[in-house]
Amino acid sequence: MVSAGSYILSAVLLLALVLSLGFSAVTLRRRLMPQWEGAPAHLVEAIVGVALLIWLCELLGVVNLLYAGTLVASAVLLAAAIAFGPRVHAGDASLPGGGADLGDQPEEQPHRKGGGSKSVTGPAGPGAMSLVAVAVVALVFAHWGLTAKDALSRGIFNFDSLWYHLPFAVEMAHSHSVTGLHYTETVYINWAFPQNSELLHGVGILLTGRDTLSLFLNFGWLALAFLAAWCIGRPYGRPPLTTIAAAVLLECHTLVVREPGAAKNDLMAAALLLAAIAILVNANRKPGWPLAAAGLATGLAVGTKSTALAMAAMLTLAVLVLAPQGRRWATAGWWSAAGLAGGGYWYLRNLVVSGNPLPQLEALGPISLPHPERLQSGRPDFSIVHYATDTGVWRDYFEPGLHQAFGALWPLVTAAAIAGALAALVWGRPRVLRWMGAVALVGMLAYVFTPFSAAGAEGDPVGFAINIRYALPALLAGLALLPVVLPRLWAVASAPPAGGVAGGDPHSGGRAKRVRAHGGAGRDTRGRGAWSIGDWCLLGGFLLLMLATDRSDAALRDPDRLFGWLVALLAVLIPAALLFARQRGAPRRAIVGGFAALAVAVIAIGYPVQRDYLHDRFANTNPEASIPGMHLDSAYRWARNVEDARIGLAGTAAGFLGYGFYGTDLSNRVRYLGVKGAHGAFNAIPTCSEFRSAVNEADLDYLVTAPFLNFIEPGKPVASPEARWLRGDPAATPIDRSGPVAVWRIQGRLDPGACAPANAPLREIPQQPTS
Repeated sequence: MVSAGSYILSAVLLLALVLSLGFSAVTLRRRLMPQWEGAPAHLVEAIVGVALLIWLCELLGVVNLLYAGTLVASAVLLAAAIAFGPRVHAGDASLPGGGADLGDQPEEQPHRKGGGSKSVTGPAGPGAMSLVAVAVVALVFAHWGLTAKDALSRGIFNFDSLWYHLPFAVEMAHSHSVTGLHYTETVYINWAFPQNSELLHGVGILLTGRDTLSLFLNFGWLALAFLAAWCIGRPYGRPPLTTIAAAVLLECHTLVVREPGAAKNDLMAAALLLAAIAILVNANRKPGWPLAAAGLATGLAVGTKSTALAMAAMLTLAVLVLAPQGRRWATAGWWSAAGLAGGGYWYLRNLVVSGNPLPQLEALGPISLPHPERLQSGRPDFSIVHYATDTGVWRDYFEPGLHQAFGALWPLVTAAAIAGALAALVWGRPRVLRWMGAVALVGMLAYVFTPFSAAGAEGDPVGFAINIRYALPALLAGLALLPVVLPRLWAVASAPPAGGVAGGDPHSGGRAKRVRAHGGAGRDTRGRGAWSIGDWCLLGGFLLLMLATDRSDAALRDPDRLFGWLVALLAVLIPAALLFARQRGAPRRAIVGGFAALAVAVIAIGYPVQRDYLHDRFANTNPEASIPGMHLDSAYRWARNVEDARIGLAGTAAGFLGYGFYGTDLSNRVRYLGVKGAHGAFNAIPTCSEFRSAVNEADLDYLVTAPFLNFIEPGKPVASPEARWLRGDPAATPIDRSGPVAVWRIQGRLDPGACAPANAPLREIPQQPTS
């Protein structure tokens, strides 16, 4: 457990880090993009703050100095340097919107100084629809809070988090480095995945010595996604609608059951891509800091998940095409430099280790690329396009998977996202909207070709439902674009034909002229930013879609609903009330005091929450909700009270679920036993004598042996030979058994020469069954 003193110290370090980075990000935005205000400015500040944290961690980690003290001190020194250092003048490149090169910009730019809308939808007041948007955001946070409460009650239970997200984070905290490779098992090469998300979780572990912050980190990305959606609608006077549209997807089952209370990174990548789109929608096309901010968000997304590469490539093309004539090289420089800074480190590390920045890519057409050779295989990595004409697979797997992900009305959810992207591509005005529609469509198209999108044995794509998450960034972008472009279609439909109403005035300019007069976004003719009946119908449709498909009513009837609404109160309702009070003229000092009081309240509530969490974490007292299952529950219980031990893992079931062996205080050193190979390969140990030698080399205190994880039928694990290879050696004593899983105490050195010939074949490497 954590003492009150240690908890307060961790809270002070965390506050110092957040305030320092926040000051640096706000100051840089004000200096480099002084014309930006309101939500778009805050979006840029959030992106810059995250980037500064990642850069500091990477710089310190490269020289093995990634400690809590050095990180906080570096953040404080950076803030001081920015505060007292030389000032940079941004010039006209920072102007949002505007510029002679953008004659088709929307008429309204509410984030420009002095250009705010006076309608009820602008920054002057929330308006009825904005209040609905706040309520919807609070509902989503409350629903997410239910899953977080589940994890608080028993421990992080998400498979990928236990497999590699959190082990990577702990290893960074242990090694104080970002250069080493941590191999979690011998089937996949996940060490080559970009690790921006894991680095942030590692910071939380560094500062607190526990993983409690990891349960709530994704709530920050949820907030960023909502902020980005709001910014997409803001230039067109419809930020509440774009926010509520995004909520339809952010509230879907795929995210609600996997992102909160876990270290998943799907939402982080999606939120960052949506932020890049939002910044581009609000910016002009001139090379400069706004363009760099969008490129930075894109780079951070690519540095989080390699599946973001398709949308990132299309965003790059869009930026280059939209660049002013004669400024494409400058535009490419601003964009690519920021993008590489955001996510290039992990691909550079891969290039150094394996000779390939993306080692999963083994060939480009006929050209073979350097890559790690794998002796074992997991689920076959079929894509959706492989089953494009297989009606049986669509009936038995794809339709049930989509129903599970997006509810009974999943055809409407996916159709709305596709329609938003298509409408933006065809009817979007200004041009940047058309290109953002193309970005969303390319993301959707790339998804159906993505390996593992229909993972599983031939004809049995059991991984489809889980991996729908790969499509979330594109679907989220399409939904957020729909409320911006759809009113333009209403304007086209309602405008009289050329020549005037009822064959009337030839001087009226016709339908096209009337649509252009609406700013290209279909504004209602009754006034700038006024809401039409169609807008209110669209709002009602989004609300019904969200409630019917996502079952948001769980936030009102679940036994843990009070905790969920506490999360919504602290994260949404109180901050929204404070911001509203500020807009109504409340003194800045009072608002700052309100946020300070909120921070104190969160810290005070956090101590008993963390205490209860650590008490119950991986205790596995509920047989119906045991973690992680697969006969490892007993081993997880054993590891809860083990500290500062060196624990080896053998058998991929233990490797895929290795996080629990780090112990409650995360002080154990956990290592999966394998053989390193060329280009970063890591493979199973094939013989008894080699295995015993590896145990000796690792200098272990304990060893956990488990079967080979059968991905296609997890209930039928494949035998792995390591436990048999240990039998008969007096230095290995079993101390805990559960089915095929055993925990061994290692005392002394094993004898590699004592392996019986019958137990030491030339190669004995378990494989995934093919059917």
